[in-house]
Amino acid sequence: MNRFISSFLSFFITITIIISSSTTLWADASVSAFPGHNANGRISVFLDGPWWLDQDFIREQIPIVNYVRDKEVADVHIMITRHGAGRAGTNYSISFIGGRGFRGINHELTYWAPSTNSSDDTRRGYTNMIKIGLVQYIASTSLVNRIIVDYDYDAKAIILENDIEPETDPWNSWVFEVYGGGNFRKEELQSNVSSRFGFFADRITEDWKVRFRPYFNFSKRTYISGEDTIISSSHRHGHEAYIVKSINDHWSVGVFNSSLSSTFHNARFNIDLVPAIEYSYFPYHEATRRSITLAYRLGGGYREYIETTIFAKDNEFIFTQSLEATARFQQPWGNFRAGISGSHFFHDLSINRARVFANVNVRIFQGFALNLNTNVNLINDLISIPAGDLSIEEILLEQRQQATSYNVSGSIGITYTFGSDFSAAYNPRL
Repeated sequence: MNRFISSFLSFFITITIIISSSTTLWADASVSAFPGHNANGRISVFLDGPWWLDQDFIREQIPIVNYVRDKEVADVHIMITRHGAGRAGTNYSISFIGGRGFRGINHELTYWAPSTNSSDDTRRGYTNMIKIGLVQYIASTSLVNRIIVDYDYDAKAIILENDIEPETDPWNSWVFEVYGGGNFRKEELQSNVSSRFGFFADRITEDWKVRFRPYFNFSKRTYISGEDTIISSSHRHGHEAYIVKSINDHWSVGVFNSSLSSTFHNARFNIDLVPAIEYSYFPYHEATRRSITLAYRLGGGYREYIETTIFAKDNEFIFTQSLEATARFQQPWGNFRAGISGSHFFHDLSINRARVFANVNVRIFQGFALNLNTNVNLINDLISIPAGDLSIEEILLEQRQQATSYNVSGSIGITYTFGSDFSAAYNPRL
């Protein structure tokens, strides 16, 4: 009985504290008017960026604005996207979309982060661009007196600007990278050892996109069960290379070359050469925000198999063609990416593949978002599957590719956020 009374009193005190705290918070909230751009001088900003965006750092570095959790209550909607330029670096596109009193005042800035940047260099770079982009909005508020403008540029260089020669690049836009590594894990009844190494050579300009990448991967797994020892060794070596030429703002052509030696794919030696052409409905410079492309590939190659295939082939020459349509949009209402592709071999049209995929993240209304992902593959082109049945060890250890006529995956989810319009403040404390 005493334990029950003690528990009841503890519960009652806890509830009382929560109610008192909530009442105080609501009272404080009711006193403060919504601080939009015409209230206490601060504009409201909605940061719209993927997982890699360091929003805590941005909030810490730019405390002069209010950060809100939904674009519907924002004076400025900031969208940030990025796309890599091979091993040379990454381009960040920062779009400023005016809302409420700034509706129609939009602009875009870009930040180039070379591959030599540290992660801190990069986040400071795109954060500085956000500062610059917000100036024109803050300039119309009473906080304009808080803005200090400085230039990181040599005064003499400005005076002699017309006499400055373009900086020469001794590498001619080529970027190289060598990588290697390995890992191991050892237990009483099992062990795993793997290694990987390779090389990148990339060159990306406005007119050309070139890559050459050889790679080498090896792994060995050992399992002991009673008196039996199972050893699984696998490798995947090869290379990928391409050269793509921009014709204009809507067309490009390229040639793709690859080779493969893989135990999983029953490939002793494969090599392919595939020319391609692509049309972009929107100009390529808009690709970070919207893109609709149609790509056609036509080529062939040689296959030499480790084991005789289900088509009784030890080696063969093959020729194939494919067509792929892809759409990508990143807009204030959300993100959308979808596509459809089809391919077949010329020696037998029944050996083909079709794929449909879609990824959608849509803000339905304030605070509510819908996420949909689906991927459907109709597979009739696994010509390298070895004849005969796979052993249980090969299946469980994923040593060999298994025959299948389809592959389907998908996900669905919703999120609903409500409460204070303001994003959480940056707080690194425990």
